[in-house]
Amino acid sequence: MFLEIFKKYKSGFSLIFNIAFCFISMFSQAKFIVSGTKSAIRVLDFFTETLHTVGTDITELIDSYRSYQTLKTERDALRKEMEQTKNLRLRIAQLESENFGLRNQLGLSLPKDYPYIPAEVISQDPDNWFRTIIINKGTEDGILPYMPVIAVQTKNPIKKIQNNFEENELTESDLNQGVIGKVIQVSKSSARILPLVDKYSRIGIQIEKSGFWALLIGRNPYHKNPILEYLSLNSVIEKGDQIVTSGGDGIFPKGLPIGRVGDFIERGANFQKAEIVPLIDLHRLEYVFVIKKELKEMEQKFKPLTAENIESP
Repeated sequence: MFLEIFKKYKSGFSLIFNIAFCFISMFSQAKFIVSGTKSAIRVLDFFTETLHTVGTDITELIDSYRSYQTLKTERDALRKEMEQTKNLRLRIAQLESENFGLRNQLGLSLPKDYPYIPAEVISQDPDNWFRTIIINKGTEDGILPYMPVIAVQTKNPIKKIQNNFEENELTESDLNQGVIGKVIQVSKSSARILPLVDKYSRIGIQIEKSGFWALLIGRNPYHKNPILEYLSLNSVIEKGDQIVTSGGDGIFPKGLPIGRVGDFIERGANFQKAEIVPLIDLHRLEYVFVIKKELKEMEQKFKPLTAENIESP
């Protein structure tokens, strides 16, 4: 019976089947297209996100590099500024020391009978075997040969900057004062000084704590410091003992500080000798003071013995 109905309405069933098939095909294709579209969108989203991430990383890298260059430039500028500030502070400390000295006569314990002339060091003789110092004052300023020369320095300018930079003035405890040498040659506007370290220098000295006399002798450039010789064996000396001028050489007033006993001390058969470390560092010497003490004063005080000036018993 079903077969008869199918035969009778075969055309209708065929139409319905075709229509249904078409609808099913359409829906299947649409679903496939939609699925493919979604897959494509997901792929595009993946590449888009990847490109966005890479672009963001590149942008951040470029920004980081620019920031690094900026920081590097600022760091270099700060280093340069710090170096300039350090040099400026060192120069200020040096000027502060000089100004303090000039205002307060450098606190020197000089004999009141002898005025002194401030002078600036303009050069040091480059000859290694004759180490002289040249200053910018001469006969026009009252300087004569054999006048003694002294100087004052800060003990430690670097430490002064670090610890006491905020102070307005240096104190005497921050300063070293001591003998430099003596004038040996003078022109109108300059003078040459023979320093105590030179091998031709001879200065009469005294051990401050014991009062014993000796002779301070300069040495050749292979030795930095002068040597104390002809010291009596009866004198007990130790490292750090203060050495002052004896006044017996007729050039230097008595009691001017010179230096301290160093590491080397030798006891010989007849005398003792010792290395003396000067209080003044000649390598950073800038200013000196020439004491106006003429050699003829000693000649007037100690006249040669003659029959006329010896008192009869």
